[in-house]
Amino acid sequence: MNEKMIVEENVPCELRDGTILRSDIYRPNEGGYYPVLMLRLPYDKKTKRYYDEYVEVPRMVAAGYIVILQDVRGRFASDGEFYPFIHERNDGYDAVEWAAKLPYANGKVGLFGMSYHGYTQLAAAVEKPPSLKAIAPVMTMADPWQDLLSGYEAASSSANLQTWTLGSIIFDQLKRRNDPRAAKAPEYINKLTEWLYEKPAKDWTPMKDLDPDSFYFDVINEKLASDHIAKMQVKEKLADIEIPALFMGGWFDSLLGSTLEAYQIYHGPRMLWIGPWTHEQMTGQAGDKYFANAKTNIGVDKLEDPTEIHINWFDKWLKDKPLSMEKPVHLYLMQQKRWEAYVEWSPVSRKKELYLASNGNAQTRNGDGKLLDTPEASETKCQLCLDPGKPVPTRGGGVLIAGHNSGMFQIGDIQDREDVLVYNYPFQEKDIHILGTVKASIWVSAFSPLLDLAVRLSDVEPTGDVYNIIDTFYRQKVTELDMPFCVELVIGHTAYTIKKGHQLRLDITASNAPLYDVNLNNGQTTRTASSGNPQFQQVYQGGNLPSKITLPLSTNVGV
Repeated sequence: MNEKMIVEENVPCELRDGTILRSDIYRPNEGGYYPVLMLRLPYDKKTKRYYDEYVEVPRMVAAGYIVILQDVRGRFASDGEFYPFIHERNDGYDAVEWAAKLPYANGKVGLFGMSYHGYTQLAAAVEKPPSLKAIAPVMTMADPWQDLLSGYEAASSSANLQTWTLGSIIFDQLKRRNDPRAAKAPEYINKLTEWLYEKPAKDWTPMKDLDPDSFYFDVINEKLASDHIAKMQVKEKLADIEIPALFMGGWFDSLLGSTLEAYQIYHGPRMLWIGPWTHEQMTGQAGDKYFANAKTNIGVDKLEDPTEIHINWFDKWLKDKPLSMEKPVHLYLMQQKRWEAYVEWSPVSRKKELYLASNGNAQTRNGDGKLLDTPEASETKCQLCLDPGKPVPTRGGGVLIAGHNSGMFQIGDIQDREDVLVYNYPFQEKDIHILGTVKASIWVSAFSPLLDLAVRLSDVEPTGDVYNIIDTFYRQKVTELDMPFCVELVIGHTAYTIKKGHQLRLDITASNAPLYDVNLNNGQTTRTASSGNPQFQQVYQGGNLPSKITLPLSTNVGV
């Protein structure tokens, strides 16, 4: 351990209801009083990842901070009962004020952390503890009910909930209860990827066997108490916060949309960084692609790494030092191998609409699907098959499910499937710089009570290799069968250049499994049922039903 750092383990923090949380405290081995930086997490504060991977605790201490890693209520060394998200507002307030009053603290507190512990910052901030001077939420959410647990109306991802509950939560819960079923948990965890394919999710064997009273079943079976949902939702309250916030996201993070939404609502002083990062790592490695200048020498200001960004941010708000980063928005431009700084998100100068076209045979990448600059005069339609027994597989993008990595991967074989509609834009004679939020308006009809659309943009290289860029999944109840209607959706957010000699491609499917529960074509999904029959949806092009995508293009470049 660093000789210049004092470490105190499992220091008690008493909450207003008498519950004791425990923290490891790292502080300078010198006299004086220091501001506090605290991370509140449910994943064990002893884990190396939270000590010196995404940010480095020793460097924060060397920069003149007390750093506190705290197990949240009901997790690892802390007392109480854990129930996701619902305690973090009051507990966060109490923890901040406790930290501010430590004998070596100067009364100023900052919060940092990613994912769940990004949420714990927002939850504490909406309660406005007097000592909280700045936060740094990374790859996170402000409405976990929708952003992680998917609610009940949207396209749900039981696999997300299953991966998180079994992979990250259940073992400690069983162990702290001295439950003998804890001995069985590793066997399920080791085969978690295989278990994601069991259906229905409401009868999931691992959780029924290990913990039949788990919050997992409250969520899956639509029994989550309304007051629990209200306690975990903080999104709308962000507009009333003055505490400075540093938001960081990844182009291949599953929570990028949630991070951007929170950033845009947030009222206090704010900064945004988005790199070619995944939820797992901030190195520049994103699946099969590596992006230079994303791990070190970050941004136009060439900051050393995310730790230096954090220190620079907190120095401004907790130590009154100048902020070296002048502009508030910092984006990595993929395929350009560089960063750019902007005054706002998103820095769009113009939009480009591309219209879907086909003679009715857009199935597979060898079909007749095209993207055109203007819509065709005549209307056509393509059949899109959804076979619940053979769903289109999940690959790449921003995923947080077991056995599936985030980032860019080759997807040409998926585009060879007959249940995939593919639309090609011509190979380019100059670069197309896409920067911002890509949207789509897709005209569809369905013969079953639910309509599902998975929409993805990809980059076709001169070799013919195809790599995913952004994607989305959308579900809607169908009120009139076999009647066309328009679906408005966001495909994703990106800063990606389609290079000269490359081709932009759009594909549309009706499934993405196991990431999303599969539509069984009978009004149910694999969240609540097991079987269904193949059915067709229709995608329309041209005429009075002009399906299209809208690309945001950066200044003075592109088509």
